[in-house]
Amino acid sequence: MDATTARKGIFDRSTKGVQVDPVKILVERGRIRFFSQVLGQTDPVHFDLDAARAAGHPDLVAPPSFFMVIEASANEERRRRGISTVQELVQVDYRYLLHGEERYFYEAPIYAGDEVEIGIVVTDFYDKKGGAMEFVTFESRIVHPERGLLVRSQRSLLHRLPEPRS
Repeated sequence: MDATTARKGIFDRSTKGVQVDPVKILVERGRIRFFSQVLGQTDPVHFDLDAARAAGHPDLVAPPSFFMVIEASANEERRRRGISTVQELVQVDYRYLLHGEERYFYEAPIYAGDEVEIGIVVTDFYDKKGGAMEFVTFESRIVHPERGLLVRSQRSLLHRLPEPRS
């Protein structure tokens, strides 16, 4: 494929380096309990307050994948405030969207009752399969005002682009 016939991507690549406005989220005990139940967690620090405190925690401990609940809550809050989500910012087209890869780095636990801030930065765009697939990568950070960085994630989404019409 030469430059005149190359596929045009969907993502807005001018957003590379842009940070989505961070928002604060209150981590609710009920959401941790429910999410832990859905996941089938067996460690009681995730659903039994007495067990969590006996283990030395101030409250219920969010399971590692609770990051996704916080991110979804942050997106709800952004929409409520009229702030673009990262998906809106990069112009995700859900008709062609596939899940890419994700990596999480856990620095400290997240507890029920924590008010945390989550920010997201668009870090990169790239293509594969001769331009048939385009990728966007994000880095997210969940920070507590006193305990600092709790979780960092690196994730990618991709569009599987439609075949060009002749």
